[in-house]
Amino acid sequence: MNERIKLLRKMLNLTQDEFSSKIGLSRNFIAQIETGTKNPSERTISDILREFKVNEAWLRTGKGDMFQEFPPEDETAAAISNVLEDIGCKDSIYTLVKELLVKYERLDPRSKKVIEGFADDVIKGYIEKRDEP
Repeated sequence: MNERIKLLRKMLNLTQDEFSSKIGLSRNFIAQIETGTKNPSERTISDILREFKVNEAWLRTGKGDMFQEFPPEDETAAAISNVLEDIGCKDSIYTLVKELLVKYERLDPRSKKVIEGFADDVIKGYIEKRDEP
């Protein structure tokens, strides 16, 4: 599990200090987990799952996707998923998009508005292009 925690932290582009502060631990403790010197407690595992929306099976066993599935009511995720399905997207790209959406969820409201405007423009352009004769 220690390697997966390190991989998760790097995937999220967080330092050990940033990662540890988000779950209320010291940087040193995260370093010890990543090197295998210490094992994470159930509470630490739970905090990682909650804070970073990580798939529990992946964290514990390495099986499945790194991040949790998005709920159907997430309109942004649903719209992007539909576009990806329409263009016959491969699983690896779909996984990348899901990971991008996880990072999006961690943005401040102003940054989310900018991304939403960009995504709307891209999706509208795709739909217009697709509907051209």
